[in-house]
Amino acid sequence: MMEKKTVYALLSVFIVGLLIGLPAGYYLNQSPASSGSSVSVISAGSLKYALQDSFSSSFANETGITTGYNFIGSVAGAREVQSGQQADVFVSASASVIPSLLMNNYTNWMMIFATNQMAITWLNQKYNISPGSFWFENITAGNVTVSASNASLDPSGYVAIEMTKLAGILYTQWQNKTVQAAFNYNQSEFELYNNAWNSWFGTNGTLVKEGVGPGYKNNDSLALYDQIFVYMMNHGRMKLTPEEIGLNGYLQSGAADYALTYRSQAKSQGLYYFENSTGQNGLPSWINLGSLSEKQVKFYQLVNASGPSNDNIGDVPASPIMYALTILNSSRTSPAANQYVYYLVTSMGQNALSRNYFSPLSTPYGMNIQNMPAELQNLAKPIPSYIPESDYT
Repeated sequence: MMEKKTVYALLSVFIVGLLIGLPAGYYLNQSPASSGSSVSVISAGSLKYALQDSFSSSFANETGITTGYNFIGSVAGAREVQSGQQADVFVSASASVIPSLLMNNYTNWMMIFATNQMAITWLNQKYNISPGSFWFENITAGNVTVSASNASLDPSGYVAIEMTKLAGILYTQWQNKTVQAAFNYNQSEFELYNNAWNSWFGTNGTLVKEGVGPGYKNNDSLALYDQIFVYMMNHGRMKLTPEEIGLNGYLQSGAADYALTYRSQAKSQGLYYFENSTGQNGLPSWINLGSLSEKQVKFYQLVNASGPSNDNIGDVPASPIMYALTILNSSRTSPAANQYVYYLVTSMGQNALSRNYFSPLSTPYGMNIQNMPAELQNLAKPIPSYIPESDYT
């Protein structure tokens, strides 16, 4: 017969092992914030529909915790924190905002939890862009006005700048091995776009003949960027808004015909957006900045976010669109804030994000994981080494 000491020892090992293996959710359920607690969140405006309309009601039903939001451009939101605005959780549409503007003084960790894609959107079907069209012709035609967020206030603004520059490389630089891979090594397909690019933007191209463009040298990869963010802006045909959520107003009023914004924003606000023949984003992943694959991340690095003087954050390398969050040091409701983050980056939040056309990460990436609240640490894994630090710092 087994001695009592042996039984107790085995039982102790079993209990310890069980406790170690329990998920973070169990810990939160055992020490939840009191019912009736609230969490204040400063969030990127592009998350308004996913968080306020989809996630928060489920979160409140599950936990009894209510949420108050301030939806604002991520850069502008970080500046509000710097100026003393109180909040528990900060959510950014660009992972680099938290390390560059909030790290050390306001927080010491970050979790990357979702991606998004850049898209070309419109509301008036007069401006429909058919699948397979040379979309850059539509958004730079002489009779249209384009809108985007101001890059100095909102990440979607500088992502729009990066997208136009990436398109230039994709459609003009066959000698680039990555461009060849993007076209599946089909040079004929590349030449369709390349010929259209030069016929439209080139020295003797359509824009010159119509008197609505300066004319660029053949294979000028910056032609699209310059046409929109320099020429059209100088001629009153480029409209900027402080945050991407305001672009819908431009389209509704007719002040703008197209908006360069996130795909999720188009779907949430009932806008049309440029799709391919299979119903996916018509802007390929090589230029829509929505991929976390190693090859595409490296391709994004070929351009930067530098824009015109009134719409510029400087020579920052392009990176994937990565949504990140943190709990601020000043949080006065830490248990409730911990639960908010836990539910947002696990199944409840992932479902809400997916319904609103974001791409949640199955396992978030973490920066300074050791500094996260203990019950959140096992939710994250280190950021892959192929993603340069410049993409998130």
